[in-house]
Amino acid sequence: MTAPANGTRPILLIPPMDELAAEMAAAVFRSIGYEARVLEENAETLAIGLQHTGGGECAPCPSTVGALIAAMQRERLPPEQVVFFMPTACGPCRFGQYAHLTREILDRLGWNGVRILSPSAVNAYAGLSQKTRIRLWRGLLAADLLRKLRLRVRPYEREPGATDRAIARSMGRVTDAIERGDWRRVPARLEEATAEAAAIPVRDERRPLVGVVGEIYVRFNTFLNGDLFRRIEALGGEAALAPMSEWVLYTNHLQRLDARDARAGLAGWPRRLRLWAEACWVFDRWERVTAACGDPLLRDRHEPAIADVVAEGARYVPWHVRGEAILTLGRAALYVKRDGAQAIVNASPMFCMPGTISTGIFPQLERELNVPIVCNFYDGSGDANRSLVPVMHYLGEAMRNGGRAEVPAAAPAAAASPAG
Repeated sequence: MTAPANGTRPILLIPPMDELAAEMAAAVFRSIGYEARVLEENAETLAIGLQHTGGGECAPCPSTVGALIAAMQRERLPPEQVVFFMPTACGPCRFGQYAHLTREILDRLGWNGVRILSPSAVNAYAGLSQKTRIRLWRGLLAADLLRKLRLRVRPYEREPGATDRAIARSMGRVTDAIERGDWRRVPARLEEATAEAAAIPVRDERRPLVGVVGEIYVRFNTFLNGDLFRRIEALGGEAALAPMSEWVLYTNHLQRLDARDARAGLAGWPRRLRLWAEACWVFDRWERVTAACGDPLLRDRHEPAIADVVAEGARYVPWHVRGEAILTLGRAALYVKRDGAQAIVNASPMFCMPGTISTGIFPQLERELNVPIVCNFYDGSGDANRSLVPVMHYLGEAMRNGGRAEVPAAAPAAAASPAG
């Protein structure tokens, strides 16, 4: 996308799905000439979005729309200069329709000059230039690492706020390197972040590990999910969050599975070879390089291979059913089997289609894994996280008594209704 004829830089507005990842993406886009900004979401912007949507959309839709409209009105942005970043998704999920609905809303408001940058999950976001795509991937991995550092150290910090301040400083250093295009310094900045996090004084205590999975927007967005991670920490747990990079690896993996099933013979080999090379030299390689920057503090928090996550999830949902349900189920199982998680939280927006699928299957996983699984649906209101209180109390008691927490025989799976 090029700048307008008057020479002004396009203003790229990015939804704040996750504060770290959004700031990394903004830095990447600034490095290639955009005036990139991260939008703000709160109760006021959600209310604005609800005024312009139908009421049956999953929560990220009115939240992102409202944030965009609020920024346009507050800053009096010229529509012809604005670009809204809204990727699309695949599978039984309405996220793929957000860009189309947003286009209709903008046109109704007279802002038909606003452009929407909407790369697709169908081709692993290949609509962007390869250079930009790789930069965004590396920025996403950096955000995942900083988030892991924060979640690993913050529950145990002796001085409240020390971890958040350290991560904020590290994020500033990383985004500065990215914006300058100095990618050689990014691994060093991440290693510095790890060293700084490791130096934070912590309490010597054990907490139950809670794996957080679910719909990608809500599980990261602290406004919509009621600051789920701090709630888990306040109730005595340590949260481990399925990373944002998981989705990108998944979309690339799907392309490889599709190519394998195409059975195009020799004619299909060039595509299969290209996808294999891209997975090895772009996605997997940089994931390993970035993960190593978190050692030794995060040595036991390395992610499983995406093929393993999909294979585990495929025990419950065929991989041909696209979308997050297979990832939610697969990563939840691996959190327990591989990482020793003692509970799972499945975070989804209200009316979420993949979330409804996974919630219907989680009682089976709860019986198989013998750990409590809480399925929460969020719409930006109320306190859905109150469902965690009895579960975290139970886990804490079990840990204090020296035993591994298990689901009591008479306890059903904890789930909030997708209809509220």
